[in-house]
Amino acid sequence: ARLPTKAILNEPPQLKEMLMGMKAELQYCQKTIDQISDPNARDREAVIANATIQVKHLLHDQRVQEKVQKDELLVVAAFYEISSGIVDFIEVPMEIGDDE
Repeated sequence: ARLPTKAILNEPPQLKEMLMGMKAELQYCQKTIDQISDPNARDREAVIANATIQVKHLLHDQRVQEKVQKDELLVVAAFYEISSGIVDFIEVPMEIGDDE
């Protein structure tokens, strides 16, 4: 989603829709991400922000909320680090679903 919009518009329709959605969601933290000079660190922060946003979206779904409240489902944010093969889990406050 850090691709320029012009480049995203040339992607296949489903990928274009997904990337444009991610780009819109990441706008809230774009200023912070842009201040990071190391490209790898900047990409990592964007991935963490995206994973956190996806958890937030899931926690807004009534069916998901019910399962979480009944301890039938645990929603976690994580991402797979291709270079190391490690899955990094991100701590997200559970009340994140209540902020909108």
